[in-house]
Amino acid sequence: MSFAALMSPFTRRWWLLAAAALTLASAGGLLGAQTAMPSVFRNPLHDFVQPGVAVWWLVLGGPFRAAPSSLSGIAFAAAANAALWLLVLWLAVVLVNAGRVILSRR
Repeated sequence: MSFAALMSPFTRRWWLLAAAALTLASAGGLLGAQTAMPSVFRNPLHDFVQPGVAVWWLVLGGPFRAAPSSLSGIAFAAAANAALWLLVLWLAVVLVNAGRVILSRR
């Protein structure tokens, strides 16, 4: 049985909403990094989009490039960033559910 078949439509909608929100936030962070942003917002946003930029750099970027500058590069980095953060969220859900199972057995 596939993973998608195990999820209810309600759960699937929440995961899709989270993916869309993370992708938009990542793209906004990458686009905002190219404009003059206040330094209060730059560091947290930079840290948030860094995993996607690392994937972009390994796959499409190259040496001596700090961040994607083309629209396709930004889209790829935003999608990669959203996928990585969704993986982190999924692992957190799995760990919480495993903890609940362990605690319920006691």
